Amino acid sequence: MMQRFLVCIIALWNVLSFGAIASPAWNRRLAEIDKSPVDDEGLRLLKLQEEALRNVNEAIGRGHHSHHDEKDMYEAGGDHERKKWSTCTKEKLRIRKEWRFLSKKDRENYINAVYCLKLKPSLYTEQEAPGSKSLFDSFTAVHINQTLLVHGNFNFLAWHRYFVWLYEEALRDCGYKGPIPYWEWGYDVYDPHKSPLFDGSPHSLGSDGAPLPNREPTYLQGPPPPIPQPPPGKGMRFSVGLGGGCVMSGPFAEMPANLGPVILGGGEVESNPLRHKPSCLKRDLSPEIGQKYNSFNWSTWSIEESVDIVGFQSRLSGDQGQGHGDYPLNFWGVHGGGHTFLGGETGHHSDFYASPQDPAFFLHHAQIDRLWSIWQWLDIKERRDQFYGTLTFANIPPSRNGTLDDLLEFGRLAPPIPLREVMGTTGGPFCYFYE
Repeated sequence: MMQRFLVCIIALWNVLSFGAIASPAWNRRLAEIDKSPVDDEGLRLLKLQEEALRNVNEAIGRGHHSHHDEKDMYEAGGDHERKKWSTCTKEKLRIRKEWRFLSKKDRENYINAVYCLKLKPSLYTEQEAPGSKSLFDSFTAVHINQTLLVHGNFNFLAWHRYFVWLYEEALRDCGYKGPIPYWEWGYDVYDPHKSPLFDGSPHSLGSDGAPLPNREPTYLQGPPPPIPQPPPGKGMRFSVGLGGGCVMSGPFAEMPANLGPVILGGGEVESNPLRHKPSCLKRDLSPEIGQKYNSFNWSTWSIEESVDIVGFQSRLSGDQGQGHGDYPLNFWGVHGGGHTFLGGETGHHSDFYASPQDPAFFLHHAQIDRLWSIWQWLDIKERRDQFYGTLTFANIPPSRNGTLDDLLEFGRLAPPIPLREVMGTTGGPFCYFYE
C-alpha cells in the first residue's frame, strides 16, 4: 500500500513541477515498479533518471552533432579540432533497460548472442593468452591486462564505459539488436534467488552457485595488491554467501570459465594470470553484502550528494590512494559491492582481474555507467568532462594526473581512443541513455 501511495505522489509531483503529464516512458516505469520491490529511494533514483533523460532529449533534439549538443549546453568554446563525432538523434538514441523489463524474447536473443561470442575465435594466440579460447574470453584477457591501469584511477569510469560499448557492439554482430541491459542491484538485495537475473530460469543469466557444505561461516576480504595487505587475520569480514559452487541451472550453467580467478580475497596475484584455468562458472550471492553496499539508497546518495567528480567517483567506487578517503562505503563503494554481492567468497565476479568471465559483469558495469550518466546529465554544463585521479591504481607507484588527451587501451578489441572522446553518452561513438 505504501509503495502504491509513493508512486501516486511522485506522479503528482511530476505534474506540478513540470506542468505536464510525465512522459510515456516514465508512466510505463511507474506501472512496472508498482509491481517491483522498490522503495522511496529507488523512486527518487528513477526520478533523477527521468530528469537526466529529458536533458538528453533536449540536447539531441537540436539536430547538431551530439558532441556539440553536449558542449553547447554550457559553452561555445572547447576543442574545435575534434572530428568524426557521431550525429546522435532521438531516432538513433539507444535506450538501455534493466534486465527484468526486457521481453522474454529480447532476453533469449541476448543470451544466444553471449553464447555466440563463446563460439567465435579468440583475438589472441595460444602463446599470448593461453586461457583465451573465444571472443568472449578475449574481453576478459583485455581486462586482466589492463586491471591496474583502469581501476582506482582517472579513467575508471570512462574505460569501462567504452569496454561495455565494445561488448554491446560484439553482441550486435552476433544478432542481438537491442541495447545492452543493466542490473539494478537494489531490486535484488533482499532475495537475490528470486531475481529475474539469477533465478535459474531459461530467461535469466543462470542461477546462484550450488551451496558449499561445511564452509566456515565468515571469511576475510583484503584489498588487492599493490595495496599493502593487512596483518594475518585482519581485514573486512563477511558472512559467506548462499552458494559458492558451480552455477546450477539456467543459461551458462554448463558454460566453462577459462580464465581466473587471478586473485580472490586479497593475497598474492596469480603468477600467470592469462593461463588456462578451466572450471565451471562460480557464484556466491550474498544478501548481506547487497544490503550493505547496493541498496537503492546508496545509488541515489551517490548522485544527489556529489557536487563534483571527486565526490561522485569516491562514493561510487571507493577512493583507493587518490587522497579523498572521507566518504562512507570506502573501500568498495557500490562498484566493489556489486562485484562481491554476486561473486561472494568464491565466485568469478569477485575477482579483481577476471570478473568478465561472468556474463553478469557487463550488466553490472552498465549499471555503474547508468549512475555516472545520470549524474553527468543532471548538470552537463559542469560535469561532462570532469574526471579525477592519477594514471595508476591507488596511485601505486606514484604517477601524474590523467588528462583528457590520454589514450585508453583495449588490446586487440579496438584501437586506442582518447579519454575526451568517451566522456559523454551522446558524443564520440555513442548515442545511448537509460530507462
